Parts: sequence; C-alpha cells; structure tokens
Amino acid sequence: MIKPVYVFSGFLDSGKTTAIMGTLCNPNFNEGEETLIICLEQGDVEYDEKFLKLTNSKVLYLDSVIDLTIEKQKQIDKEYKGMERVFIELNGMEDDNILYQTGFISNWELAQTLTTIDASKFSLYLANMRQFLYNHVVNAEVVILNRSDNVDKRYLRNNLKSINQYVELIYEDKDGNVTNKIEDELFDVSKDLDISDMDYGLWFMDAVDNPMKYNGKNITIKAKYAGSIDDEQNVLIMGRKAMVCCANDITDIALPVIGLKEKDIDKDKYYTLSGVGHVVENDEGMKICALKLRSYKPAEAPKDELVTFN
Repeated sequence: MIKPVYVFSGFLDSGKTTAIMGTLCNPNFNEGEETLIICLEQGDVEYDEKFLKLTNSKVLYLDSVIDLTIEKQKQIDKEYKGMERVFIELNGMEDDNILYQTGFISNWELAQTLTTIDASKFSLYLANMRQFLYNHVVNAEVVILNRSDNVDKRYLRNNLKSINQYVELIYEDKDGNVTNKIEDELFDVSKDLDISDMDYGLWFMDAVDNPMKYNGKNITIKAKYAGSIDDEQNVLIMGRKAMVCCANDITDIALPVIGLKEKDIDKDKYYTLSGVGHVVENDEGMKICALKLRSYKPAEAPKDELVTFN
C-alpha cells in the first residue's frame, strides 16, 4: 500500500502545527484514515490526546531530520502498521534538503510540501536567516503566509518568487482567514510599459506568473547578456542578476529576446531593449514571456546592478 507523505516546513512558531491540525480536522481531507505525525520540533502548540483521538492520529517525536533514515522509516512502517499516511513536521533550524537527499522508502510517496511563514517577521528572516528561509521555500509547493495583515504582499510575493517561481502563495490574516492575492494589477498593460531599473524585479516575477498578461504589449527594459539558446541563432537570453538566498547565491532573472545576435552586442554592457511581449513554450511545455525586439541601444548600468524585490 502506497502511503502519501505530507511535509510541513518553516521556522519555530510559524504555524506548522496549527496548519497540520487544521488539515487533519478538515472533513474534506480526513475521512477517518489513520495518520502518523512525525514531529521533529515542538513549539507552543501541542498535539494533545483529544486532537489525536478526534483525527485518528498518532505522533512520533524524533530529535532531528538526520534520524529519519531509510532504516528508521522501515522500522516506523513496521511499528505503525495501521497508518495510511504520514505527516512530517520539520525543524525550522535544520536544512530541509537533508530529508529530500535521504528520500523515502518505496511505499512512502511524497504527496505535497508546504511551508508556513509568519509574514510579520519576514523581513527579519530575510535579513538574518536568509539561507534557512531559502531552504524552507525552495522545495515547497505551497507557502502559507499567516499574519500578513500589515505586510506589503508585493514585497512578500516577489522575494519568495525569486526563490521558487512556481510556488503557490496563500495569504492569511491574524485570525487565519485567507485574504486577497496580489496578481493582476502590478503593472498597467493598457499603456506602453517602460520598466524602471527599480521595478525590473517586480515586473519580471509578474511576467513569470502571468505571461499572457504581457502578450502583444509594448515593453522597454534595461538588460545585459545572460546566455544563449542552443540552435537558436536569433535569440539571446537577456536580463539582470538577483541575490536569492545569500551573497554567494546570485542568479540570472532573464528572458528570451527574439531578434538579437551575439555579434550585435558587447556581453559586458547593458542595453535598453524595446519590443513586444511574446509568449512561447519552454522545453518543459510551460508558457514563458519573451520579448520580440524592435530596437536596442547601449545603456548605462543600473545604479544598483543587483535586483531587489521590494
């Protein structure tokens, strides 16, 4: 029998236990299946006997993700014969990647990865625990941003999307109610767009999320060479660089520019590129926003060459 595994990640007191309890108390999710919760961190909220009985759950406490070896999983599988699924609550100050590097036994199958973040402390995490934040977000399918009432959702969205552009973001207020997403009105596409140096990061992440929004729209950006595409002589990858987790982890946030050749540019210099948004599919079949070039000219480097997302 295949047993689905749900992984919950995030810092201490970010709401992991509350999210697990809310999920298991949801009748649309829980129809009485036996669940084993493997807990690697204990916060202020606890799994009490009343909750465990109500949700047909058991809890196993381990000291570290390092303890959850393949051998340990086999042992757990034998000891908890009735369990039909596994929830894993990770420790916020350990590297989540250890779990994924270890992997799971053959009848445990990863079903979903969720990360909880206290949005009111997000700038603190970004400034002081950026690597841990990166580890929590880079593997997540869903990030739940609780206590986001008084935090700039664009700031949250674009910093998180710079780490994992495919992650789904859910915003909650201090009472746990889901609030509106920031989606469609970051940039007004009813007029020609001249993207400023400061707004490049915001615009790029919006174009990643909503490529069709920019299809056929007039766009001007400032960018430099970031790469080429095999077998495409008339397309270059142009963009800027951003820091996604730490000073040693710099990545290109760049898009295909159609109608530009390597011989036409100096790879070390910036250019003002004007053209029309054009949606194409990448090798994985995903729609991405490209730029069909109309004109280009040399430009001064941005005052701050490293892109920010606030």
